[in-house]
Amino acid sequence: MSLQRVAVVSAALVAFSGLWPSTSAAQPSTHVVYVSASAKGGGPVADLQPGDIELKVSGKKQEVLSVRPANAPLRIALVDSDGGTGAFQLAIARFMQRLLGHAEFALTSVIRQPERIVDYAADAPTLSAGVSRLGARGHDRGAQLMEAIVDAVKDVRVEGKRPVIVVMRIGGENASDLSGKDVREQLEKSGAILYVMSTLGAQRPVPSQIRGSDAVSVQQGQLHDAEYADAANNLAQVLGDGSKDSGGRNEQIISTTLVPMLESVADELLHQYAVTYSVAEGAKPGDKLSVSSKRKDVSLHAPARLP
Repeated sequence: MSLQRVAVVSAALVAFSGLWPSTSAAQPSTHVVYVSASAKGGGPVADLQPGDIELKVSGKKQEVLSVRPANAPLRIALVDSDGGTGAFQLAIARFMQRLLGHAEFALTSVIRQPERIVDYAADAPTLSAGVSRLGARGHDRGAQLMEAIVDAVKDVRVEGKRPVIVVMRIGGENASDLSGKDVREQLEKSGAILYVMSTLGAQRPVPSQIRGSDAVSVQQGQLHDAEYADAANNLAQVLGDGSKDSGGRNEQIISTTLVPMLESVADELLHQYAVTYSVAEGAKPGDKLSVSSKRKDVSLHAPARLP
Protein backbone atom coordinates (compact mmCIF):
# COMPACT_ATOMS: atom_id res chain seq x y z
CA MET A 1 0.00 0.00 0.00
CA SER A 2 1.39 3.45 -0.94
CA LEU A 3 2.18 6.02 1.71
CA GLN A 4 -0.49 8.30 0.23
CA ARG A 5 -3.18 5.59 0.57
CA VAL A 6 -2.09 4.84 4.18
CA ALA A 7 -2.51 8.50 5.07
CA VAL A 8 -6.00 8.61 3.54
CA VAL A 9 -7.13 5.45 5.38
CA SER A 10 -5.72 6.70 8.68
CA ALA A 11 -7.51 10.03 8.31
CA ALA A 12 -10.78 8.21 7.58
CA LEU A 13 -10.40 6.00 10.66
CA VAL A 14 -9.77 9.02 12.87
CA ALA A 15 -12.87 10.77 11.57
CA PHE A 16 -14.99 7.62 11.84
CA SER A 17 -13.92 6.97 15.42
CA GLY A 18 -15.55 10.22 16.47
CA LEU A 19 -18.95 8.66 15.80
CA TRP A 20 -18.48 6.12 18.63
CA PRO A 21 -18.58 6.81 22.39
CA SER A 22 -15.20 6.93 24.05
CA THR A 23 -14.19 3.67 25.75
CA SER A 24 -12.12 5.63 28.25
CA ALA A 25 -15.21 6.94 30.06
CA ALA A 26 -15.39 5.91 33.71
CA GLN A 27 -17.29 2.67 34.20
CA PRO A 28 -19.16 1.78 37.41
CA SER A 29 -17.27 -0.59 39.68
CA THR A 30 -18.85 -3.77 41.04
CA HIS A 31 -19.15 -4.41 44.77
CA VAL A 32 -20.49 -7.30 46.85
CA VAL A 33 -22.27 -6.93 50.18
CA TYR A 34 -23.37 -9.83 52.38
CA VAL A 35 -26.98 -9.54 53.51
CA SER A 36 -29.07 -11.56 55.96
CA ALA A 37 -32.80 -11.78 55.28
CA SER A 38 -35.39 -12.82 57.84
CA ALA A 39 -39.11 -13.43 57.42
CA LYS A 40 -41.69 -11.54 59.45
CA GLY A 41 -42.40 -14.58 61.61
CA GLY A 42 -38.70 -15.38 62.05
CA GLY A 43 -36.44 -17.72 60.13
CA PRO A 44 -34.39 -17.24 56.97
CA VAL A 45 -35.76 -16.23 53.55
CA ALA A 46 -34.94 -18.63 50.71
CA ASP A 47 -36.18 -16.80 47.61
CA LEU A 48 -34.69 -13.29 47.66
CA GLN A 49 -34.37 -11.75 44.16
CA PRO A 50 -32.65 -8.60 42.79
CA GLY A 51 -36.02 -6.92 42.37
CA ASP A 52 -36.71 -7.36 46.09
CA ILE A 53 -33.83 -5.10 47.13
CA GLU A 54 -33.32 -1.35 47.08
CA LEU A 55 -29.68 -0.37 47.54
CA LYS A 56 -28.27 3.13 47.90
CA VAL A 57 -24.76 4.54 48.33
CA SER A 58 -24.63 8.03 49.82
CA GLY A 59 -28.36 8.31 49.17
CA LYS A 60 -28.14 7.43 45.47
CA LYS A 61 -29.84 4.32 44.13
CA GLN A 62 -27.50 1.71 42.68
CA GLU A 63 -28.27 -1.13 40.30
CA VAL A 64 -28.53 -4.53 41.96
CA LEU A 65 -26.93 -6.94 39.48
CA SER A 66 -27.42 -10.27 41.22
CA VAL A 67 -28.57 -11.88 44.46
CA ARG A 68 -27.14 -15.33 45.18
CA PRO A 69 -26.69 -17.51 48.25
CA ALA A 70 -23.32 -16.63 49.82
CA ASN A 71 -20.89 -19.49 49.32
CA ALA A 72 -17.64 -17.88 50.47
CA PRO A 73 -16.38 -19.59 53.64
CA LEU A 74 -16.90 -17.80 56.95
CA ARG A 75 -13.99 -16.58 59.10
CA ILE A 76 -15.28 -16.15 62.64
CA ALA A 77 -13.50 -14.63 65.63
CA LEU A 78 -15.16 -15.73 68.89
CA VAL A 79 -14.48 -13.60 71.99
CA ASP A 80 -15.49 -15.27 75.27
CA SER A 81 -15.52 -12.65 78.03
CA ASP A 82 -17.06 -14.78 80.79
CA GLY A 83 -14.89 -13.77 83.74
CA GLY A 84 -13.67 -17.36 84.02
CA THR A 85 -17.14 -18.73 84.85
CA GLY A 86 -17.46 -21.09 81.87
CA ALA A 87 -20.92 -19.66 81.19
CA PHE A 88 -20.61 -19.73 77.40
CA GLN A 89 -18.82 -23.04 76.85
CA LEU A 90 -21.84 -25.09 75.76
CA ALA A 91 -23.23 -22.35 73.50
CA ILE A 92 -19.87 -21.94 71.75
CA ALA A 93 -19.61 -25.69 71.19
CA ARG A 94 -23.11 -25.82 69.65
CA PHE A 95 -22.38 -22.76 67.50
CA MET A 96 -19.20 -24.29 66.10
CA GLN A 97 -20.93 -27.62 65.52
CA ARG A 98 -23.68 -25.88 63.53
CA LEU A 99 -21.15 -24.17 61.25
CA LEU A 100 -18.54 -26.91 60.96
CA GLY A 101 -17.61 -27.34 57.31
CA HIS A 102 -18.66 -23.77 56.48
CA ALA A 103 -16.30 -21.75 58.67
CA GLU A 104 -12.96 -21.45 60.38
CA PHE A 105 -12.82 -20.14 63.94
CA ALA A 106 -10.44 -18.27 66.21
CA LEU A 107 -11.21 -18.44 69.93
CA THR A 108 -10.17 -15.81 72.46
CA SER A 109 -10.72 -16.10 76.21
CA VAL A 110 -10.95 -12.86 78.18
CA ILE A 111 -10.78 -13.01 81.94
CA ARG A 112 -8.56 -10.00 82.32
CA GLN A 113 -6.20 -9.82 79.35
CA PRO A 114 -7.24 -11.38 76.02
CA GLU A 115 -5.73 -14.81 75.41
CA ARG A 116 -6.14 -16.45 72.02
CA ILE A 117 -6.45 -20.14 72.77
CA VAL A 118 -7.24 -21.25 69.21
CA ASP A 119 -5.91 -19.57 66.10
CA TYR A 120 -8.04 -19.86 62.98
CA ALA A 121 -8.85 -23.53 62.48
CA ALA A 122 -11.62 -25.58 60.89
CA ASP A 123 -10.94 -29.13 62.12
CA ALA A 124 -13.09 -30.57 64.89
CA PRO A 125 -10.28 -31.92 67.13
CA THR A 126 -8.51 -28.54 67.34
CA LEU A 127 -11.75 -26.68 68.00
CA SER A 128 -12.91 -29.22 70.57
CA ALA A 129 -9.61 -28.91 72.45
CA GLY A 130 -10.01 -25.15 72.53
CA VAL A 131 -13.60 -25.25 73.78
CA SER A 132 -12.57 -27.67 76.53
CA ARG A 133 -10.45 -24.87 78.00
CA LEU A 134 -13.48 -22.57 78.42
CA GLY A 135 -14.98 -24.28 81.45
CA ALA A 136 -14.95 -22.80 84.95
CA ARG A 137 -11.42 -21.51 85.50
CA GLY A 138 -11.66 -19.03 88.35
CA HIS A 139 -13.83 -15.97 88.75
CA ASP A 140 -12.62 -12.45 88.05
CA ARG A 141 -13.78 -9.14 86.63
CA GLY A 142 -11.99 -6.37 84.78
CA ALA A 143 -11.82 -7.86 81.27
CA GLN A 144 -10.00 -5.90 78.59
CA LEU A 145 -12.84 -6.39 76.11
CA MET A 146 -12.12 -3.40 73.87
CA GLU A 147 -8.57 -4.66 73.41
CA ALA A 148 -9.88 -8.14 72.59
CA ILE A 149 -12.19 -6.71 69.90
CA VAL A 150 -9.35 -4.72 68.37
CA ASP A 151 -7.19 -7.86 68.30
CA ALA A 152 -10.01 -9.72 66.53
CA VAL A 153 -10.46 -6.94 63.97
CA LYS A 154 -6.77 -7.02 63.01
CA ASP A 155 -6.80 -10.44 61.32
CA VAL A 156 -10.44 -11.35 60.74
CA ARG A 157 -10.47 -10.02 57.19
CA VAL A 158 -9.00 -12.30 54.52
CA GLU A 159 -9.65 -12.15 50.79
CA GLY A 160 -12.38 -14.55 49.68
CA LYS A 161 -13.88 -15.11 53.16
CA ARG A 162 -16.78 -13.58 55.09
CA PRO A 163 -15.46 -11.96 58.29
CA VAL A 164 -17.54 -12.24 61.47
CA ILE A 165 -16.85 -11.35 65.12
CA VAL A 166 -18.99 -12.83 67.91
CA VAL A 167 -18.62 -11.36 71.40
CA MET A 168 -20.11 -12.99 74.52
CA ARG A 169 -19.86 -11.06 77.78
CA ILE A 170 -21.01 -10.96 81.38
CA GLY A 171 -20.04 -7.30 81.93
CA GLY A 172 -17.77 -5.71 84.53
CA GLU A 173 -15.15 -4.77 81.94
CA ASN A 174 -12.06 -2.82 82.85
CA ALA A 175 -11.71 0.83 81.81
CA SER A 176 -9.91 1.18 78.48
CA ASP A 177 -8.02 4.07 76.93
CA LEU A 178 -9.23 3.03 73.46
CA SER A 179 -11.61 5.39 71.71
CA GLY A 180 -15.00 3.97 70.80
CA LYS A 181 -14.95 6.02 67.59
CA ASP A 182 -11.55 4.64 66.56
CA VAL A 183 -12.55 1.04 67.28
CA ARG A 184 -15.76 1.45 65.28
CA GLU A 185 -13.79 2.83 62.35
CA GLN A 186 -11.44 -0.16 62.47
CA LEU A 187 -14.46 -2.47 62.56
CA GLU A 188 -15.96 -0.75 59.51
CA LYS A 189 -12.72 -1.06 57.55
CA SER A 190 -12.51 -4.77 58.33
CA GLY A 191 -15.97 -5.38 56.84
CA ALA A 192 -16.69 -7.79 59.71
CA ILE A 193 -20.21 -8.38 61.00
CA LEU A 194 -20.31 -7.96 64.79
CA TYR A 195 -22.69 -10.00 66.96
CA VAL A 196 -22.83 -9.27 70.69
CA MET A 197 -24.44 -11.48 73.34
CA SER A 198 -24.61 -9.87 76.81
CA THR A 199 -26.00 -11.59 79.89
CA LEU A 200 -28.74 -9.92 81.90
CA GLY A 201 -27.11 -7.27 84.08
CA ALA A 202 -23.99 -6.88 81.92
CA GLN A 203 -24.88 -3.21 81.36
CA ARG A 204 -25.02 -2.51 85.10
CA PRO A 205 -22.68 0.39 85.99
CA VAL A 206 -19.56 -0.28 88.04
CA PRO A 207 -20.09 0.59 91.74
CA SER A 208 -18.84 4.01 92.79
CA GLN A 209 -15.24 4.16 93.90
CA ILE A 210 -15.78 7.02 96.35
CA ARG A 211 -14.42 5.90 99.70
CA GLY A 212 -14.34 8.09 102.79
CA SER A 213 -15.64 11.63 103.29
CA ASP A 214 -12.47 13.72 103.16
CA ALA A 215 -11.94 15.95 100.12
CA VAL A 216 -9.03 13.95 98.70
CA SER A 217 -10.85 10.60 98.88
CA VAL A 218 -13.98 12.07 97.31
CA GLN A 219 -12.01 13.72 94.49
CA GLN A 220 -10.06 10.54 93.72
CA GLY A 221 -13.26 8.50 93.72
CA GLN A 222 -15.00 10.97 91.42
CA LEU A 223 -12.11 10.87 88.94
CA HIS A 224 -12.17 7.08 89.01
CA ASP A 225 -15.94 7.01 88.46
CA ALA A 226 -15.65 9.48 85.56
CA GLU A 227 -12.94 7.32 83.97
CA TYR A 228 -15.13 4.22 84.15
CA ALA A 229 -18.20 6.11 82.87
CA ASP A 230 -16.25 7.35 79.85
CA ALA A 231 -14.87 3.87 79.15
CA ALA A 232 -18.36 2.37 79.46
CA ASN A 233 -19.70 4.87 76.91
CA ASN A 234 -16.89 3.98 74.49
CA LEU A 235 -17.62 0.28 74.88
CA ALA A 236 -21.36 0.86 74.42
CA GLN A 237 -20.64 2.67 71.14
CA VAL A 238 -18.79 -0.35 69.79
CA LEU A 239 -21.17 -3.03 71.07
CA GLY A 240 -24.34 -1.11 70.22
CA ASP A 241 -23.90 1.16 67.21
CA GLY A 242 -20.91 -0.85 65.98
CA SER A 243 -22.85 -4.11 65.80
CA LYS A 244 -25.88 -2.48 64.19
CA ASP A 245 -23.86 -0.63 61.55
CA SER A 246 -21.93 -3.82 60.72
CA GLY A 247 -25.14 -5.68 59.89
CA GLY A 248 -25.04 -7.70 63.11
CA ARG A 249 -26.97 -7.69 66.39
CA ASN A 250 -26.60 -6.69 70.02
CA GLU A 251 -28.70 -9.08 72.13
CA GLN A 252 -29.38 -9.45 75.84
CA ILE A 253 -29.65 -13.06 76.91
CA ILE A 254 -30.26 -15.24 79.96
CA SER A 255 -28.89 -18.72 80.54
CA THR A 256 -31.85 -20.44 78.85
CA THR A 257 -31.73 -18.30 75.70
CA LEU A 258 -27.98 -18.27 75.04
CA VAL A 259 -27.75 -21.54 73.11
CA PRO A 260 -30.79 -20.90 70.87
CA MET A 261 -29.68 -17.31 70.28
CA LEU A 262 -26.25 -18.39 69.05
CA GLU A 263 -27.83 -21.13 66.96
CA SER A 264 -30.05 -18.50 65.33
CA VAL A 265 -26.94 -16.46 64.51
CA ALA A 266 -25.40 -19.57 62.93
CA ASP A 267 -28.53 -20.11 60.82
CA GLU A 268 -28.47 -16.45 59.79
CA LEU A 269 -24.89 -16.80 58.60
CA LEU A 270 -25.64 -20.04 56.77
CA HIS A 271 -28.43 -18.33 54.82
CA GLN A 272 -26.68 -15.09 53.89
CA TYR A 273 -26.95 -13.65 50.39
CA ALA A 274 -24.14 -12.17 48.30
CA VAL A 275 -25.63 -9.05 46.70
CA THR A 276 -23.63 -7.75 43.75
CA TYR A 277 -24.26 -4.14 42.78
CA SER A 278 -22.69 -1.39 40.68
CA VAL A 279 -21.27 1.77 42.21
CA ALA A 280 -20.47 4.84 40.13
CA GLU A 281 -16.99 6.33 40.20
CA GLY A 282 -16.26 8.37 43.30
CA ALA A 283 -17.61 5.98 45.93
CA LYS A 284 -15.11 5.45 48.72
CA PRO A 285 -14.75 3.43 51.94
CA GLY A 286 -16.89 4.87 54.70
CA ASP A 287 -19.66 6.11 52.40
CA LYS A 288 -23.15 5.42 53.70
CA LEU A 289 -24.67 2.17 52.45
CA SER A 290 -28.40 1.47 52.69
CA VAL A 291 -29.87 -1.94 51.84
CA SER A 292 -33.61 -2.44 52.32
CA SER A 293 -36.30 -4.87 51.23
CA LYS A 294 -39.20 -3.94 48.98
CA ARG A 295 -41.12 -6.88 50.44
CA LYS A 296 -43.09 -6.01 53.56
CA ASP A 297 -42.66 -9.50 54.99
CA VAL A 298 -38.85 -9.45 54.80
CA SER A 299 -36.25 -7.65 56.96
CA LEU A 300 -32.67 -7.22 55.81
CA HIS A 301 -29.50 -6.84 57.89
CA ALA A 302 -26.50 -5.38 56.08
CA PRO A 303 -23.52 -3.10 56.77
CA ALA A 304 -24.28 0.63 56.94
CA ARG A 305 -20.95 1.71 55.39
CA LEU A 306 -18.77 0.72 52.49
CA PRO A 307 -15.73 -1.18 53.88
